[in-house]
Amino acid sequence: MVRGEGTAIARGVSAQDAFDFVLDPAQYTKADTKMVWVTKIADTPDGMIAREDGKFLGRFPGSVVTRYRWERPGRIDVTLEHGVPERLHAWFEIDEVDGGTRIHHVEELDLGHGVLGRLYDLAARRWFAESVRKEVDEIARLLEQGERGRGPVA
Repeated sequence: MVRGEGTAIARGVSAQDAFDFVLDPAQYTKADTKMVWVTKIADTPDGMIAREDGKFLGRFPGSVVTRYRWERPGRIDVTLEHGVPERLHAWFEIDEVDGGTRIHHVEELDLGHGVLGRLYDLAARRWFAESVRKEVDEIARLLEQGERGRGPVA
């Protein structure tokens, strides 16, 4: 399994601003270099089902179907519904703090598939961890510069 984690404070930004940014594919893909696009397939009572198109190791294209569950504006939880990895779990914790909003994000991916999965873990571990940390820093930077998202309606 590979894991990435990052925390950043976006000054002068509300929790709702951060929540809406993360759920807007046009904005989120500016910050996440692993993600090419997110397409909503269906609404659910607590979120949505989506297809995520991305690039493994920043190069190899692939898609998964994920389930998003959220509690506005403080939590977004994403789990794998269908795709090549055996397991995918990512989440955002978004909390207003003095002067801004703290964005904490974790991604865990278990490719599985025996030797291939273990080789992927070895090759991707450092890249994956660094990309998630950079992603959170970039979300905060873009929000501080005035970028805003449309949230789940996007």
